[in-house]
Amino acid sequence: MARRPKIALMSAGIAFLLFAYIVISFLWHIDKPRIIARAVSPEGVEMCIVQECNWSGEPFTTRFVFRKPGTNWGWFYYDHQDWYWRTTRVVLDTNSKTARFYRGKELAVTFQWGSETYTLHRWNRTIEGAQSYMPAGWEPTLKEQW
Repeated sequence: MARRPKIALMSAGIAFLLFAYIVISFLWHIDKPRIIARAVSPEGVEMCIVQECNWSGEPFTTRFVFRKPGTNWGWFYYDHQDWYWRTTRVVLDTNSKTARFYRGKELAVTFQWGSETYTLHRWNRTIEGAQSYMPAGWEPTLKEQW
């Protein structure tokens, strides 16, 4: 076999292996619930945006969860037909006890941890108090149906 076809075949093989590695790594990455963003207030209130792959035509379910010290995690709806979030930026304002979570450059969620007031900005929807609470022992990275 001539040298050029060997190099082309080896290059194609390496490219295929690299592509397979990337695909498998991504599938492994999305197979479990992921914390997209996490913040902790000075009072110890934990706040996260979590995402889980649906393995269907509705790609991801995204939720906002929070926990005050000594309580179960409460959650708020974000989207059940969401697209992949890699990461997000969180800004804490300790004076107003407010956390702001961004998706790209857009403000996505505001949470006032003192009053448990959640605002979903894309629908201009504000809810006070968790929509529901997770069972004792639940953590944002556990694989289970929400």
